[in-house]
Amino acid sequence: MKKIIKDHEFAFFFLLTYLLSWAPSPFINGAILPQGPAIAAVITLAVTSGRNGFADYGRSLSPWRAGWWYLVGPLIVVAYGIVAFALNRLIGATPATMPHAPGMGAVVGLLLFGGQWEELGWTAYALPRLQQRFAGRPNGFLLATLTLGAFRALWHLPLFLQGKVYWFDIFLFSFAFQIIIAWIYARSRRSVLPVMAFHFASNLMGAIMYPVFAGQDRVTFYALFMGVAGLLAVVLSLTARIAPAPTAGEATA
Repeated sequence: MKKIIKDHEFAFFFLLTYLLSWAPSPFINGAILPQGPAIAAVITLAVTSGRNGFADYGRSLSPWRAGWWYLVGPLIVVAYGIVAFALNRLIGATPATMPHAPGMGAVVGLLLFGGQWEELGWTAYALPRLQQRFAGRPNGFLLATLTLGAFRALWHLPLFLQGKVYWFDIFLFSFAFQIIIAWIYARSRRSVLPVMAFHFASNLMGAIMYPVFAGQDRVTFYALFMGVAGLLAVVLSLTARIAPAPTAGEATA
């Protein structure tokens, strides 16, 4: 069984991710478990790599690798949130209320059950391995990023089927989000923590802006929000390297 899992490591990881994330859905009001990818990554590493695999995994969680990149993700979210708000107002949307910070309970809920925990599976485990697998192909790192974006989109599919997220969130924003994540991951010396900060900021922005508009104005705001993120992802894909920079040891090897 261990050999079969090693030979089909990605299939095992993604299937286990979906199983662990989707199984609790009937008991948590139709939501999916954000820690599912992280739990699947730990189980997969335990079976396939052992101590060495956990050593590499742990290095990506070092808080000292990223420097000021902890600020970049949240600033990006604030920037395209402001742009989306301004564009929505320009085309005639009327705010039901002005943006304001959510309550402490909502913030704690996001800290405990927010999407940032997904990145312990998607970014800490799957992204570097997919990048390694596609490294020899033309645009291999972008191909790896888009492949993971597809798995990320599929992971959110139950939320779309239950009407909890918009179609463009699943089928467009998942890929844009993944490209921005790959860029932050590359520039922050393969650190997952700035990626988690970016994901948390995106969830927090969603919570802040949800009551600001109502009805079709709300739909339009989120379409603009994700459209601006998509435009940034296209620019990054065309102009910026999203492959991880070599570490000092790799650079001198």
